[in-house]
Amino acid sequence: MTEPIEPGGSNAGPEPAAAPTAADVPLVAQRAITAPATVDRAARTVEVVWSTGARARNFVPALGLITEELEMSPNAVRMEALRSGRAPVLDTHRRGGARDVLGRVTAARLERGRGYATLQFSSAADVEPVWQRIADGTLRAVSVGYRVHRYEPRPDAATGETVHRAVDWEPFEISIVPVPVDRDAAVRGEAPQGAPATAIEPALPDEDPPMPETTPAEPAAAPSAPPSAAPSTPPQEPTVTTTPEPTRATPDLDAVRAEAQRAERERITGIDTAVEAARALLPAEHITPIRAEAIAQGWTGDQARRALFDALVAQGPRPSIPARPETGPGHNDPAQILDAMAEALAARAMPGYQPQGDNGRAGRHAEFMGWRPSDMIGELLRARGERSVPRNPTLLAERAFHTSSDFPLLLAAAANKMLLAAYQPAQPTYRQIFLRRDFRDFKPHRHLRIGDFPTLLPLAENGEIQVGTMSESQEIVLLQTFARRIRVTRPMLVNDDLGAFTDFAAAIGRRVAEFENATAYNLLNSANGDGPTLTTGSAPVFATGVARANKASTGTVLDTDTIGAGRTAIMKQRTLDGLPISMGQAMRLLVGPNQELAARRATVTVAASEIGKANVFAGFVQPVIEPLIQANRWYLFSDPVAAPVYVYGYLNGAEGPQVTTGPVQGADGVEVSVIFDFGVGAIDWRGAWFNPGT
Repeated sequence: MTEPIEPGGSNAGPEPAAAPTAADVPLVAQRAITAPATVDRAARTVEVVWSTGARARNFVPALGLITEELEMSPNAVRMEALRSGRAPVLDTHRRGGARDVLGRVTAARLERGRGYATLQFSSAADVEPVWQRIADGTLRAVSVGYRVHRYEPRPDAATGETVHRAVDWEPFEISIVPVPVDRDAAVRGEAPQGAPATAIEPALPDEDPPMPETTPAEPAAAPSAPPSAAPSTPPQEPTVTTTPEPTRATPDLDAVRAEAQRAERERITGIDTAVEAARALLPAEHITPIRAEAIAQGWTGDQARRALFDALVAQGPRPSIPARPETGPGHNDPAQILDAMAEALAARAMPGYQPQGDNGRAGRHAEFMGWRPSDMIGELLRARGERSVPRNPTLLAERAFHTSSDFPLLLAAAANKMLLAAYQPAQPTYRQIFLRRDFRDFKPHRHLRIGDFPTLLPLAENGEIQVGTMSESQEIVLLQTFARRIRVTRPMLVNDDLGAFTDFAAAIGRRVAEFENATAYNLLNSANGDGPTLTTGSAPVFATGVARANKASTGTVLDTDTIGAGRTAIMKQRTLDGLPISMGQAMRLLVGPNQELAARRATVTVAASEIGKANVFAGFVQPVIEPLIQANRWYLFSDPVAAPVYVYGYLNGAEGPQVTTGPVQGADGVEVSVIFDFGVGAIDWRGAWFNPGT
């Protein structure tokens, strides 16, 4: 791009004493030479719009391919990193070496739904070509690097798709890029007073700010020229006006045509560039129509690129889809580094732990297996763009507890991996006889025991369907919160000792599963095995007599005869509407250690050669051995789906234990807490039988 045209030449009047103003420059030339007005060449700074929150497709490892939108309100954007003065300006989000850093962000703000920043560029020789392109207006696109802490999925009424809106996110670098994801993220081309500038292409001619060469004294000098000073002015253009505005020169039509042809060539070149990049990902029959439409409809190269990307998404997710530059995973992506470190901590603490991951990430944890905690803290700081990272473990320990540190996230990720690795494989036996029903909140939940659907009746001649009723029985079950925590302190980091933390995290998963089992059986074993008192009937779950009739009057030995007696007793139960109870496909025989041998003998399959001794209960009565069942008691339970007696559940969306981290009050440290929301209760008695044993 050429420098601004100096007054004079064919555009100047015959009077040399009066220099022409910016209005004397032809319209096309004036637009073509406009450079960003916010460029300060002396200070090597420029102001940019780094984001408008524009909606775009993005690949997030935890969610897959999503439509993402960034919330630009001050409550949603964590601006500390950009305002620190240390946030880097990068070349196309590259973080492979020091030469990728072009400068730094010296100031940043949010205003009217946009993010603005002042970038200062290095005077290094390898940065100079990029700076010159920015200063002369050739290179305008910028892009922000960020991490999202929380999404809110929202349906789009217009398209019907789900839009993931980032309502808590943190920008940490700004990059100069050839093409932005956010089309309005660019170097600011103008700076009008009183309102924030919009980052767009160079302003239209009638919106351009005055040329810098124009001074207030120059317009006043124009009336002093004699009337014959401008004979070349066309008749339709007045040579004298009632305002001090100078007369505009006649546009050069040849220049207008040449500029239009050049712009059209550049537009088609941009479209063809996008098309060539898509040929490896899309078949030709998809690309050709898009190119034809782009040329016919006057699309820009960026619009064509978006249409091609949408066509690619329509084919379904593919591993070769390029990730969005702002958050695309890479070898130096901080989120992947943190995840690999967490895998390494888990693998070191738990023998036999199998690291999780995809896209080749599963093996990267080996890189950090021998690293000390202080080494990991330093690497996380460098991954976030920190230039001066201390090597002293004491200083690193102090940095670990800053609000902007990733170290608490590392502890939470490692604890969560170890906890789930121990918790998920555990299969507490109570889940075989309790029905799962999760809780919406912490209010008392009335689990309704719905009676049978009314008996079907013939349809009347007039077509009227008769109304029936269903019986209900109400029992209250409460959700409770259980929690434990451990502190990771500054001395532990200085000494490179996370032993207490890893022991806690590795053991807590199994302990939580054991806690669930014990809580469930404490309820079942209450009242000497009769269970809790139900609201319906004001009696325990198991009782003799007409009210319950689901308990043996005297304890007996466990064999096929007594199992048959228990099954018969259950089959005699009636639903709330007086119909026979449904027992399901299989029954559970629950016993303690004392009755294990008898339970297995009573349910074992006998060989065909001994058909006369065949076990009639083999196959549909399954033994459940639980050490928490006391003495010689034994229970017979129907399928919990068909006839539930006990229920259990978690808070909706929070199945199993949850890991959180927070600062230690009054000290340098992090508290790692495990919170567990769990509830058990009894809702009916009809689907089970209890024998105290002998």
